[in-house]
Amino acid sequence: MDNANDFRPIRVFFSKKGDAIYISHLDLTRCMQRCIKRSGIPIWYTQGFHPHQYMTFALPLALGYESECESMDIRLTEEMDLSVVMELLNAALPRDIRVLRVTQPKMDPKEIAFAEYEAEVSFACDSQGEKFLALLEQDQILVSKRTKKGPKDVDLKPLLELLSWEEREGALHLSLRLPAGSTLNLNPTLLFDAFCRAYQCETAQWKVRRTRVLTANFTEFC
Repeated sequence: MDNANDFRPIRVFFSKKGDAIYISHLDLTRCMQRCIKRSGIPIWYTQGFHPHQYMTFALPLALGYESECESMDIRLTEEMDLSVVMELLNAALPRDIRVLRVTQPKMDPKEIAFAEYEAEVSFACDSQGEKFLALLEQDQILVSKRTKKGPKDVDLKPLLELLSWEEREGALHLSLRLPAGSTLNLNPTLLFDAFCRAYQCETAQWKVRRTRVLTANFTEFC
């Protein structure tokens, strides 16, 4: 039986934008499987009664989010120029999913500790900038996070880092850093929900883009 360690692991970094933000993680996996098969890349299949393409994603993206830093690990059954792999994948993928680079993995996904986001959000209430800052100054920002064991209360206050913000053209433009990875994975939507509860208003609209994935010492995941 073939040993997975005998085959060459590669890491594919890609962006997910435009209409692709409405593709769930499960559908993204299916999309990648079909596109890899269409591309002709010699991918390794797992062994057993139900062989399937070996494919893992470091940090699945929330539905509705854009990203500039998604990554997927696969294994090849033969040596290939990584620039050719990138070219073949982009030729097979839909236009809103683009491979940015293909490398050999240097870090374990378990090393991921943070993710950074840029968000544009407007709330259906007055003085949203002042109220947003007032929310961040509270002693606690309690949110309810869904987990496999059910809802869990989390205090965002010590976990959230606001890197920058400004109010422009009726919307708040935010740059945020939040915990990410297997231990605790939070996304900015929790903060928006907390704002709505605190000030009894509804989120009019929001756009979120993940820009960086980082390790505990703030090194970019690679």
